[in-house]
Amino acid sequence: MEAQSSREPDPPTPTARARSRPDPFLITCRCFSVITALAAVLCIAVNILSAVHSFSNGSDIFDGIFRCYTVVIASFVVVAETEWEFIMKFSKVLSISFAFFL
Repeated sequence: MEAQSSREPDPPTPTARARSRPDPFLITCRCFSVITALAAVLCIAVNILSAVHSFSNGSDIFDGIFRCYTVVIASFVVVAETEWEFIMKFSKVLSISFAFFL
């Protein structure tokens, strides 16, 4: 019995390490997200210029109105591509607050 109590404890076993390398698929998705956001910003700039041109002439009002809708949709795309985590957290807050009132 005494021999067992004086025995040294077992050395710690090596633990499995988490992957320190980023996932290539996630990097690719992030690159596409940035490209989409940049294309939407370019779309916003071009459509604002076209809408101003349409309204200044006064002859093509409907084209200017459609361009304004395009700017709103492209703005939503930019926000969705860059701040998706914030939108998801905000939607959870809204769903919790709406569930509270039901």
